[in-house]
Amino acid sequence: MKLFKKLSLLIMSGVMALSFSGCSKNYIDEQQKFDAFIKDEFKNKIENDYVTMHILLQNPEKFGIDSKKVKVSLGERANLDNQHKSYDEQQKLWKEFSKFNRKHLTEEQQITYDIFNYQEGLNKELANPKFDYYEQVFSSMKGIHYQLPTLFSDWTLRNEQDVKDLITLVNDVLPYVNSLISYTKEQANKGYLMIDIDSVIDYCNNIIQSGDQSSILSSMLASIDQLQFDEEAASNYKKELTKAFQNSFLPAYQNINNLMKELKKGKNNTEGLAKFKYGKEYYELLLQSNIGSTKSVKDVDKMMDQCIKNHMNNLSSTLMFHPEVAEIIMNNKIPTTNFKSYDEILSFIQKNFKDDFPNISNLQYNITSINKEIASSSGVSAYFNIPALDDKGIRQLRVNPNTGDINKISTYQTVAHEGFPGHMYQFGYTYENIHSLYQKAFSDNLAYAEGYAVYAQFYANKYLKDIDSNVLEALKENEILSYNLIIKADIGIHYYGWSLQQFQDFLNNEGFALDDESAKQQYFQLQANPAAFAPYYVGYEEFLSLKENAKDKLKDKFIDKDFHTAILKYGNVPFSIVASSVEDYINQTK
Repeated sequence: MKLFKKLSLLIMSGVMALSFSGCSKNYIDEQQKFDAFIKDEFKNKIENDYVTMHILLQNPEKFGIDSKKVKVSLGERANLDNQHKSYDEQQKLWKEFSKFNRKHLTEEQQITYDIFNYQEGLNKELANPKFDYYEQVFSSMKGIHYQLPTLFSDWTLRNEQDVKDLITLVNDVLPYVNSLISYTKEQANKGYLMIDIDSVIDYCNNIIQSGDQSSILSSMLASIDQLQFDEEAASNYKKELTKAFQNSFLPAYQNINNLMKELKKGKNNTEGLAKFKYGKEYYELLLQSNIGSTKSVKDVDKMMDQCIKNHMNNLSSTLMFHPEVAEIIMNNKIPTTNFKSYDEILSFIQKNFKDDFPNISNLQYNITSINKEIASSSGVSAYFNIPALDDKGIRQLRVNPNTGDINKISTYQTVAHEGFPGHMYQFGYTYENIHSLYQKAFSDNLAYAEGYAVYAQFYANKYLKDIDSNVLEALKENEILSYNLIIKADIGIHYYGWSLQQFQDFLNNEGFALDDESAKQQYFQLQANPAAFAPYYVGYEEFLSLKENAKDKLKDKFIDKDFHTAILKYGNVPFSIVASSVEDYINQTK
């Protein structure tokens, strides 16, 4: 459990279907107790988090949840008492979990055990009081100010009670944010502030300036219309919601802005976590929670050294043997696709990827534009809306109409990352083929999810038959190489304490020199968002390593579809489990 309850979508556990055949009575008793433990944890987490309950369960009662008993709020207020209470609860939970003997559990339960052991073990360590005030709640990439607009713009209304609850939630924005402001002020007083202040101000200004004309508000009001109330009821609910937005949401963002301006006058750490007393230890735990494994910082650092070397060799080889590709890239004459819409891209991939990935029955989707304010201020190209566990309907892909030409290769890859065969397919496979609620909802390995989606976006290049494959290969290798360097720099800043000058020197030595202003912007993005890029590209390298190992051992027996089945088998899990699944595939195929 982190410092405060976040608006995370994957923080719950569920009941596993168990098989007890062939077990002793003692083992059966322990398996039943473990099942009850996971079931209780699922219920406790749902009943203590309204936002997660609403997003992931259309019908909570079918999961044994009395939704009327769940407090409608954005979460616990941010204060030290709640933080330490959470830590004590985490310790108690861990103590209860530690009573189980993994060897006595079924194979399915052992997967659950390993997931829980990895995640909760790291969460327990991160919640240690010695890390009080280390977490930055207004980080420029994932801060609460960044989460709320997307949360409310995409909020689903299913019935009249949902409308009442939404109004309550919007009214809760101001007190919730104010508690985070109080936390941040105390954080600054203790010398642990580490925020890209100007970035937060720019984002909040965009929200504030829209005022009553905000597309966030208009999205919520439009959702009320879709429920087809009578005219008077709809009008009254809209007035209440608009009032809540005016009196709570907008003032909260003004308060954040005021805070940032106040903080500019004080002390703000403009270097990495290494400057804090326990900063290196905290960063290592944070990195491990973001890479899907317990590899040490030095392990990841060495991994990046090897990956940088490999991708540099691949890129150099492609350019050496295909000089026309070097000319295309150096002169910025990158070819384009013939696609004219996001839907055309997704439909094209859907027709082509089925032979390479295991089948799922529900590939229905719709594509809608990202909310206007989010589109103009976030830089997000697209994202996939995670559906409720009991939602078998159409999946939704949100796209940014402001990100450039549809026919760019990068746009195609973004759609592949978020849609097919990326997130949309990945969640579709998990929901359709994995029965364990725990693995669907509680397993929260960002490196698996994002690493897989990066793998998927580059895999989808093979379907672009009209574009020179060597150009696509060079672009891919260059992008991966660049982000591997970024991750190594992230380690340098937060673990080894690199200054801006050391960061620039590193890039210069690697042949990726940036002008002073660009280097400054990149440095402060990394400095304010430790380990933010690691899930994507360390995760990608994990999948790439597993694939290369399987191909090396299986030779001509290697089949992409079978490999993809192996990596998708257990859903969003730590890489130790994925590696075990791939090893089983190798052994069964030899």
